[in-house]
Amino acid sequence: MAEPKEVVDRATALAGNASSMAANDGDPMEELVGAGRPALEAARTALVQRIYLHSDDYEATAALRLVNKALAALGWEDPYNWKHRRKP
Repeated sequence: MAEPKEVVDRATALAGNASSMAANDGDPMEELVGAGRPALEAARTALVQRIYLHSDDYEATAALRLVNKALAALGWEDPYNWKHRRKP
């Protein structure tokens, strides 16, 4: 599992190179998915705090966009299965 600081640094680097990488290697978000949900959620929290302190931090905003996209690609974790619920 990757550390949140590593994920933040990598997301920031990927966001800076996103325009050149999109043309060559595909979606930079796919690299972040491998970090795992806990590291991505911690990175999202760190990026939001960074944006809260400096609202004009466009690097953090672009990195947050990639982290959110990676979390969306992982899908939702729902511990309760609603499929077998009986109706009253």
